Amino acid sequence: MTLAALFLWIPPLVGMFSLDGMVFGLPILFVYFFAGWAILIVFCGLLTRALRNAACSEGQ
Repeated sequence: MTLAALFLWIPPLVGMFSLDGMVFGLPILFVYFFAGWAILIVFCGLLTRALRNAACSEGQ
């Protein structure tokens, strides 16, 4: 997960989204940062749930 975040926010990739434009009234760069952040949170939650379920089933 840490590597995914690192690759999402490396400067060359971020520079691709530093455009003059708006999405829902927000600059494209802000939307990119917050969408990536939200996606990482969802994936961390899914990973945590899967690991917890695996640990519970292993303990039974």
